Amino acid sequence: MSNFFTSSDKIQVGQTDVSIPAENGLNYNPGGKIDLYVPPTSKFVDLSQSRLQMKVKLSLPTITANSGALRLQLDDKLGLHSLIRSIRIFTGRKTALLEEIEGYDILTALRFDYETNDNIKKKRALTEGSTAYDPASRGTLGTTKTDLGNCFSNPYFTKLDNTTQTASFTKFPANDFEEVKAELHLNTGLFRNEAVFPALLTDGIFIEILLQEKKKLFRKLDSVNEFRRLRLNPVYHSINGSDNASKTTGSFVQAATSNVLFFTRDNNQTSVPTFPFVVGQKVNLKASDGNNASISSTQTITQIEQVTGAAFGTSKTKVTFAGNMTNDLGYDLIGASGTAVLVDDTTGVATTYEPNLVISDVNLIVKQIQVPDGYEQSMMTMMNEGGTINYDYRSFTNYRYSQLSGDNVANVRLPLIESRAMSILCIPTDATNYSTKEFLECGTTYNEDNAPNDTINNSARSGLVGISDNLQEYQFIYDGKINPSRKVDVSKISAKNSISQQWCIEAEKALAMSDIEPLSFLQFRSNFFIGRALALGKNAVYDARGKDFNLQLEYTGADQTKNKLWNNYVSHLRRLVIRNGSIAVQV
Repeated sequence: MSNFFTSSDKIQVGQTDVSIPAENGLNYNPGGKIDLYVPPTSKFVDLSQSRLQMKVKLSLPTITANSGALRLQLDDKLGLHSLIRSIRIFTGRKTALLEEIEGYDILTALRFDYETNDNIKKKRALTEGSTAYDPASRGTLGTTKTDLGNCFSNPYFTKLDNTTQTASFTKFPANDFEEVKAELHLNTGLFRNEAVFPALLTDGIFIEILLQEKKKLFRKLDSVNEFRRLRLNPVYHSINGSDNASKTTGSFVQAATSNVLFFTRDNNQTSVPTFPFVVGQKVNLKASDGNNASISSTQTITQIEQVTGAAFGTSKTKVTFAGNMTNDLGYDLIGASGTAVLVDDTTGVATTYEPNLVISDVNLIVKQIQVPDGYEQSMMTMMNEGGTINYDYRSFTNYRYSQLSGDNVANVRLPLIESRAMSILCIPTDATNYSTKEFLECGTTYNEDNAPNDTINNSARSGLVGISDNLQEYQFIYDGKINPSRKVDVSKISAKNSISQQWCIEAEKALAMSDIEPLSFLQFRSNFFIGRALALGKNAVYDARGKDFNLQLEYTGADQTKNKLWNNYVSHLRRLVIRNGSIAVQV
């Protein structure tokens, strides 16, 4: 047994974190560009342990009678990743292009929606600016669970205290936006590769980040939205707060007016901090049964308070408006009936309503590796003697294809050039050109589902996630063969009532071969994609060069509702070849 294990001296390798600031400015706006340069003096770096740090602060336009106050945040799943539209990584000062991921936010949304569990979500909420589900903002009427309803512990705006909120609608002091700092693990092949990168042989690394346009970035809370989980909103109680359910006591009858409304404790509306609306916000009442009836006399909130006492019975939220709201629903709102909910109203808000944000303090925290004495000199000697370094890393190439909603039978051709391809992820995003206002209100975006207790649930992530949009079946054809041998039926997903088994099998294989661990398929309907694994196995690859790739789609079951932009990501291995002072990238 004495020879079973022998301890020997080990060479200790040190690690050092170095902060590298962005080169081309201190503050950045949506649609701009961020440049970062890792110099060759860093020598050897572990990019998989490197992080991109940045701060962001949201702001509203000037609050006027025609542009209301409201709480805003970035995408609840992506956080600050949603700011990034595309990434390019070069050797030296843009000498050789190592990888380019166009539609970085779309690919990252797919990864985060399927490679997720509660622990991963909470970690992303701590470090990457996403938002987590908070039981304090829970729904109690059977609505589906959402991470976009957190108004209690949301990092993007100040938490309100439990006192009465009063302010003029021309100001917004009770709900200042907070500066959010995040540390992002970039989802590119190089930044997910655990092999040490020899920066001293490539004259460093240049990273170019293109930022997303402003109108696609902002989200408002689900608990104020008229078109997302309607029954999650505060529920109307009466106009006087009394628990007497008599029709003549507290009822909001037809044609009646009131500048005060009371709301029940449903959806945990038990305090001012858990109330999702703010002073200065433009609102109205909407029927909660989905009949689309809503009060037309939009009003602005001037006061929010929690009231208790014998006159009210159980405590309730009292909301006071700048003017009178008229019941023009066409029927009486009976006291304590809960047949209507409070919704954010954008009909009176200017179409040019433009929130803004500023990105600041951008730094790349690089993990430098300290190699043993003599290692660097030995490597340089071998390179000078005609040696070659091959550095393999995984990447994605995005082949885009535009499809009109009238194309009921579509043939998507993919001109693949990858010599070591592994899988294809095809994401059909909504290509509609929405305004900022339309992105926020979600009134005309793609309908994800109509769960009974949600009433309606339109997408808040248009252009970022995939939509099935009545797709019935699909099939790949490449190398003169049909793959799989039978068409994959997805009609149940499009019908929004079930899931297709064969689609799950194909999607899971494609995700696994794309280095995306398929931990959850909960978002299969809200972020739909088509996947195909081109090879199976840890080191398996497929030579896609010279093959005629086609994705055939059939929408013959029902009419499509949206034009689509297909983002077809091909996962593949690339090789960086360093030889005799020259650098080449093999795709």
